[in-house]
Amino acid sequence: MDAMMQRYVRVGRGATPQAWSHDDRLRNQTTSTSPSSSSGTKNDDERKRRKACCVVARGTRRALVSGSAMAGLSFKLVSFPEMANAAASGSVGSNSEEATIAKLLKYGRLEGDPFTALDFLDDAVKRAERMVAASEGGGDGDGGRAFGVLASCLVARGNALLGAQDWDAADADLNRAASMLSSLPEPSTSEQQGQVFSYYEASANCTVCNSRQMALSLAYDGIGHSLSQRGRFEEAVMAFEACSGVLASNASIGLDVEEVPRGWFVAGLRGGPPTMLQRARLNVALAKYGAGDTVGSLSILQETDKGPDPLDKGFPQFWDARAAQVAALFGNGYDGKAELEWQQLCTSHPPPPPSVPKSKVKQYVNRAAQRMLDAERLVTANDCEDYDTGVAIPCDAAGIPGLGGSSSPCALYTAQEVRARLWPPALADALAEFRGAR
Repeated sequence: MDAMMQRYVRVGRGATPQAWSHDDRLRNQTTSTSPSSSSGTKNDDERKRRKACCVVARGTRRALVSGSAMAGLSFKLVSFPEMANAAASGSVGSNSEEATIAKLLKYGRLEGDPFTALDFLDDAVKRAERMVAASEGGGDGDGGRAFGVLASCLVARGNALLGAQDWDAADADLNRAASMLSSLPEPSTSEQQGQVFSYYEASANCTVCNSRQMALSLAYDGIGHSLSQRGRFEEAVMAFEACSGVLASNASIGLDVEEVPRGWFVAGLRGGPPTMLQRARLNVALAKYGAGDTVGSLSILQETDKGPDPLDKGFPQFWDARAAQVAALFGNGYDGKAELEWQQLCTSHPPPPPSVPKSKVKQYVNRAAQRMLDAERLVTANDCEDYDTGVAIPCDAAGIPGLGGSSSPCALYTAQEVRARLWPPALADALAEFRGAR
């Protein structure tokens, strides 16, 4: 049964290369179908087939979630009739309602499937809209807080819509969130700071990550991606520049060097941007290349920090920027420089060194564990087999995962891979031409 469910999910996700719109997605939440107004043309049949696949995939996925993860929840989600009663009694902006929204945001962020995440986040947005309406009518007396809650919900739903490739709906949500976040004042007193809603939870246990500034920078980041994926690269450059501006202006609180939040759109890729500012600068460079400003794109890539370099031996780990610089050099006619950069990227990279804990107790435990591993290597065989290629490789020197034992990052950057990483077509073609000419 599980295999069948997985097959339905794959069929539902891959039934069409075009993303369903947000309105279509909401209409497809029920299995009822409206009578066709046409005589059954080919387009109507195709639309019905897509809707059927969407219903099967979403229904199956929601059943899996409700039967496993949702079974352990200790809170009660208020139904729509109960929300209406709460609105009538003026308690929509209550702490319990806000706590429910916070949990919906959390589970929407943790949910790996964007379509299922939207089930949580649609509900969160509706509840936040009610909070705003109540505050404007004098229901809770804290309009700024209600707007912060709604902005957080819109950022979270915009992120899920990006994952669902519904670029138009994502752009609408994130633009609205950016407008609201830009207009919200900073808390001035300690009492107000304690009352401020923790904005879109980009990362756990991080006050900077859950700040208004982080939510605003993520909103601009998402706007840029939604624009670039529709070919509007000039506007995308402005959005990514706005993101860079927010990060740079808040460098004093460490926002620029904060890690890219896990779960954010196209984050966590091997060799991807380590920090928010590095991600923003890479995005600006990619959008500029897509807009035809190849010289400007190359200039930004050359200035971008390629770190970290854990061993301080010339192995910076921001591989996306290094590979993009190779393609930009080749696209600008610097074939020799591109070849030199590529050779450096192809240099076998050693594994990152083990972390050193700050706690003395943990340092002692860590040293003891390292000694045990050293002893284990002397008395046991470490031959393994790569699952993809069948090549025998040492377990303790397995290279970069997925590359058949290779430790060269350049092997990762094929034309297919960079297109999946949302590089503009012109830059992806330049990399493909460079690799084909070697």
